[in-house]
Amino acid sequence: MIKLNIQEKGYQAVRRLFGIVNQCLLRDYESVVHAGQYMLSRFNIPQFYLGYSRYLNALNLKRRVFHLEFDSPITFAAFESHLDSLQFWLQLGCGGGCLKTIKCHPEFGNPRPRLQQLFINGNEHLLNALGLPGPGVTGLIEQVATHSIQHTNRPLGFSIGGHELAEYKQAIDEVLEDGVHLLRQPYIELNISCPNTSTGQSLHDNLTGLEALLTYVREKNKTIVIVIKVSPDANDANLCAIAELASSVPFVTINAGNTQFKRLGEVGLSEGKISIGGGGLSGPLLFERTLAMARVLAPFKLPLISTGGVSSVSQVQALLDCNVAVVGIATQLVKNPFSIVKMNQTLAKNNGPG
Repeated sequence: MIKLNIQEKGYQAVRRLFGIVNQCLLRDYESVVHAGQYMLSRFNIPQFYLGYSRYLNALNLKRRVFHLEFDSPITFAAFESHLDSLQFWLQLGCGGGCLKTIKCHPEFGNPRPRLQQLFINGNEHLLNALGLPGPGVTGLIEQVATHSIQHTNRPLGFSIGGHELAEYKQAIDEVLEDGVHLLRQPYIELNISCPNTSTGQSLHDNLTGLEALLTYVREKNKTIVIVIKVSPDANDANLCAIAELASSVPFVTINAGNTQFKRLGEVGLSEGKISIGGGGLSGPLLFERTLAMARVLAPFKLPLISTGGVSSVSQVQALLDCNVAVVGIATQLVKNPFSIVKMNQTLAKNNGPG
């Protein structure tokens, strides 16, 4: 068994310090996240664990999503684009993951404050109203092209969002032309469930448009895996309709889960804590719906990705028992990245060889 007690305690101590500083300054939680990112990059922490994840070979946890091979069923969800953080999680044993949802052009996102930490039933959650800030597709591709993450053998996805079908297509064109060749196992995620944007759920209610988008990608690339990221707020009938559509196009599957939109009052935050009055909730409270979605979609025999509220190995196992292929994790990675190692080891012990 691999032991990381000293490193984990050091990480948690620094994280608590960032939290105290954040409270003293009365700033939004985004400041804490940026401080953590700075620490990872400034001290080159991913390099401390270079090659560390070779322990996965002995655990034999490989999972497949069509022709994509994940070294572990634990992956990072599409919520982060800080490449040093993603590299850190890969080094610790994430089987792969997806870059934060990007749009065609650079965007600042919503005004700050737009990210807050909160506790529900004693468990840490995040309320995210970032609004998909980012460097745009061109900027993200340039970042990947100059970062060591491009050399990983594990699957990495480009998550694409938009307000209109034309936006999705423009971003897809650039990713297929300039982005996917940078990665050894690339895939595309179509984020049709952005609860922290005003029109992010439009394709949930426009299956004709979604089908046209899938056809558009498939005509340009016959084999790249396409993942449709659906909303936990969608009803079961809508989920099944999307799953039927996914089943009709080669190499298409579903990422079942995302954040859920909540107003500030619903989660006990005071006015002004989020500039737009609410955002996407992530954390343990979401898991019940994530598991229910996996059960609804299981009959379609798709190699599902499940994301939302996963914070323990027992929850990962519950999803795998529903024939989910891989599990996306977000908040738990921010809380304690070293839980990746513990989860992998426990999964190997519980499931045995093979």
